[in-house]
Amino acid sequence: MTLPDIEEKPLCGSYVAPNQPAHRARMNIWRGIAIGLSAMALFLTLYAATHLSVPLCMHDMRSGTARDQGDGRIDPGQLFLRIPSTDRLREHLQYYTSGTHVAGINRTQAVHTRDYFEAQGIEAKIVEYYPWLNYPVDQRVALFNESTHAVEFEAGLKEDAIAGDSASEDPNNLPAFLGLSASGNVTGQLVYANYGTLDDFRALKAAGVSIKDKVVLVRYGGILRGLKVHGAERGGARGVLIYSDPADDGYCIGKVYPSGPWRPESSFQRGSVSLIQVYPGDPLTPGHPATKDAPRLDPKDAKSLNHIPSLPLSYRDAEPLLRALVGHGKNASEISENWVGGLTSRGVEYWTGPSALSVNLLNHVEFKTTPIQNVIGRITGSEEPGRAIIIGNHRDAWCAGASDPSSGSAVLLELARAFGELMKLGWRPRRTIILASWDAEEYSLVGSTEWVEDNIDWIRADVVAYVNVDAAVMGSEFGASASPILKDLLFAATKKVAFPGSNETVYDAWLRQSQGDLVSDRADLDNEDDNGSFPDPNRAEHHTPPVRPLGAGSDYTPFMSHAGVSSLNLGFGGGLGTYHSNYDSFKQMTTFVDPNFELHQAMTRVCGLVVIHLADDAVLKLSPISYAKSLASYIRELERQVAGYTAASLNGTAMKRLHRLRAAQRQFLTNAHLVEQSKHRLRAVYGEDCQMAGRRRRMNCRKLRKSINDRVSRLERHFIDPDGIPGREWYKHALVGPGRWLGYDAQVFPAIAEAAEDHKWKMLRQYEKRIAEIIYEAAWFLREV
Repeated sequence: MTLPDIEEKPLCGSYVAPNQPAHRARMNIWRGIAIGLSAMALFLTLYAATHLSVPLCMHDMRSGTARDQGDGRIDPGQLFLRIPSTDRLREHLQYYTSGTHVAGINRTQAVHTRDYFEAQGIEAKIVEYYPWLNYPVDQRVALFNESTHAVEFEAGLKEDAIAGDSASEDPNNLPAFLGLSASGNVTGQLVYANYGTLDDFRALKAAGVSIKDKVVLVRYGGILRGLKVHGAERGGARGVLIYSDPADDGYCIGKVYPSGPWRPESSFQRGSVSLIQVYPGDPLTPGHPATKDAPRLDPKDAKSLNHIPSLPLSYRDAEPLLRALVGHGKNASEISENWVGGLTSRGVEYWTGPSALSVNLLNHVEFKTTPIQNVIGRITGSEEPGRAIIIGNHRDAWCAGASDPSSGSAVLLELARAFGELMKLGWRPRRTIILASWDAEEYSLVGSTEWVEDNIDWIRADVVAYVNVDAAVMGSEFGASASPILKDLLFAATKKVAFPGSNETVYDAWLRQSQGDLVSDRADLDNEDDNGSFPDPNRAEHHTPPVRPLGAGSDYTPFMSHAGVSSLNLGFGGGLGTYHSNYDSFKQMTTFVDPNFELHQAMTRVCGLVVIHLADDAVLKLSPISYAKSLASYIRELERQVAGYTAASLNGTAMKRLHRLRAAQRQFLTNAHLVEQSKHRLRAVYGEDCQMAGRRRRMNCRKLRKSINDRVSRLERHFIDPDGIPGREWYKHALVGPGRWLGYDAQVFPAIAEAAEDHKWKMLRQYEKRIAEIIYEAAWFLREV
């Protein structure tokens, strides 16, 4: 079969063999299934006996074979649960962590990924784009006396090699480096600014400490690193040094690597300092794909770039800089105890400066337009080939990247193998499944963003959902962020997968681990509605684990925030202090995080079940009611924020409620129930598979089913505002987006929140009216039959 042009419709054309009607092709598949059932049962029995060390799921564990679905079709979800192998996952991770694989210089791994997809019977191809990326050339951080030119301290800017961990000894490891940082050689007095948040810079100013013409030292945490640099640049700083304080991920938390999982003294955190909250992707081609001949901005006009140099530091290299500040400026504890880090255990006092000594910061980087490689695999749907589910993971890493992203890459390959095994047994998903291995995510979600911009019309027309698995395993605490419409499906999938080493499901463990942050399913905006009536106090509340709104932390961003595709991001987190360092290695993963690869296996099962349900269910398990309930909590959160800003404003009129949003949410909830009524009618009158006698009844059933699926799968599109968030127009989702000063983290109703932050009350009311109209339009879309 010849693959269609990916730029026009990416690996998503329907295909039927020449002269073979579609219904006959399906009949041949069912015959093949029937012939292979006995072999399949034997295969599963042998496979279970030799590969499984933990229960598959918490339902139907007594059976060694899959149940059919009542219509002669196999249950692919039940079959799938038996396939993921810890041994195979180990092999995949070992391959991806075998060396540093930075974006633009990892084509070998792209070819391996494509070839592996093809070996599983999945069509695949490499798609290239040409973004503007930077690479390190020379770096220096030195503390010196500007009068005598005597150098008091020269930073090492290298991570120590650790015996027995080959990743730490790789000669190709990057030095201290930050992606998309400006090149420069600057000198100035040093000022310490805590985490470098907007409030921290305001506190410095209030304390009488200026950062103008200074080199600013900040520690990791609080906000995205690019915003730390942005805040310093706004204040007139010449450069920024970002160090990892032991209070945040080092010895203050626990034993450091190699004795424990936490960051050792020579370790620093690489990463990007792009302004991802403005727009992600190639900095020179916002809004359109970075093809070879694409028109490009002048770099000085790229709004997602900072313009002062920056470097990361270890706490070993930061300690002499902090000591040079002692006695100068304000003692940091006078500003806030929050400003004091963990190096006090070594006798370090935290002071603001400015220092008497000067700091020279050299960051020489080479910028160039360079090819990157996305790998796109496709399994053609049997009945709705034009509708697609996408599951993606990025492949590039700053180092070996065992947790970020190689654990997710291992999961993606094992999903490909599992789907391939199902296809050998005759299964084809109802809808098309696309597996995507993105490149250059670490710089600024570049590979996924360029692909979405390149295929935006097809994506908005035909993609049902996007599932993202990035750092699949960083610890043992399950977490997720998602469009609310996917929450119920995620809960159902996690209830079917065993949590390693326990009698719990993943859902049970998730619920237990998040006891302090449980979410009620009640959609009431508060104890009293606008009419003065109270909700039923006897109605039981059902608590669920938290599913956070989506910000801009990974490759789901262009799908959710730009294209309006319902998206899900999930992974096991917590307990890792070697993020973006040479020590995020295969050795570290197998020693401290997941030695038996059972967390990887559980993640593969959860992801696979979600994708199979999205691709194969006759009626999509997407819940507008769940969306309506989350929308109520979003409004409460926004009202709390607005109340805080109005209280701080001399001119603002305090606002306790946003009445237009509340009324729109109530209408949305009412109409969401209509979709559930349609589902009930379909099940009661016809059955979800529409397999009944009578052509007219079949047609009516299919029409109703299509109406339901269209309403739930395209609902997210109706929250897209073509005008985008003011000042950040690439982001078009009206309900959620990255916070202006949060970076990765989500802000609900960003346009309204930012108007409140800026004390622009008239504009706030205009935005409230506009977004209420958007919610009403989405509500009326749910009524369509």
